Amino acid sequence: STLIMTHIAIFFSSGAFGDCARHAILHALSVESGVQEVTIYSNERNMPTLNLANYKCGCGDDIHHGEDFERMLSNYGSNPNDKKQVERVVVDVTNSKEVQEKVNLSGVDAVISGLGNRQMFIGDRVARQGTNNILKIMKRDNVHRIVIMTSMGINEDKPCMEWRSEGKFMTALFNTVSLREYRDLSRMEKDVRKASDNGSDLNYLLVRPVGLGEECVPRGEYFVQKKKFDDALGPNMAKSDVGLFLLDQVRQPTYNNVAVVVGADPREAHVSFMEAGLTKEVKAANDEEEKK
Repeated sequence: STLIMTHIAIFFSSGAFGDCARHAILHALSVESGVQEVTIYSNERNMPTLNLANYKCGCGDDIHHGEDFERMLSNYGSNPNDKKQVERVVVDVTNSKEVQEKVNLSGVDAVISGLGNRQMFIGDRVARQGTNNILKIMKRDNVHRIVIMTSMGINEDKPCMEWRSEGKFMTALFNTVSLREYRDLSRMEKDVRKASDNGSDLNYLLVRPVGLGEECVPRGEYFVQKKKFDDALGPNMAKSDVGLFLLDQVRQPTYNNVAVVVGADPREAHVSFMEAGLTKEVKAANDEEEKK
């Protein structure tokens, strides 16, 4: 089903998932996205990260995301036909009273959530609490579609990245130092599924990206694992490409009420992780450096 997109809401917090959601914001603000209105929700600490030069990504040293963001904002005022409304709302997604008062989703076509986090020791753990609060507002304001970032290796996606040795490492982390992150994401997923099971018209997509290396160069493409154990993916997917997938799945939803593992070109499935996210040019430059 194709949604004629006019208005999307994007929630982000810290960590790599927040980086992906911020890239989704940039994609949504691009002239060709077809999105007319974007409402951005984040807390006081994370909202200013929209103005950083780099969203911990491999988009290139010559790119300044914060300046691009500000330029996009100012552009929309100049051509009335092209005017996109952008609003930033500072909110603590874990505070249900604050969410009820500050988050207004009436008229919103779909929601993107980058609230989770699989990085140990840093950032927020607000996936479950925040998502539950968002779902309540979606129900109140009659919004059905939500695309949510989560992680590979959660719940039925065990074993993690079964075609790669790094999957075992990730599983070991989830069982030990990252158990808190695992539980937050796992319980969030279960809550979302439960909310959709109860005869509701919630239409969710849980997105499990692989990789997200800070050096990973975007390619403007993504690949979805069709069947676990049968299909492998490129192990290092750029944050910008995840953002593109998130946006595409609210613009033209093709996956409904499921979880998907998404990654880079399957032809890279068994390439070493460090090389997997690099373009040939970057790899050549790295090789040159090593020779010196």
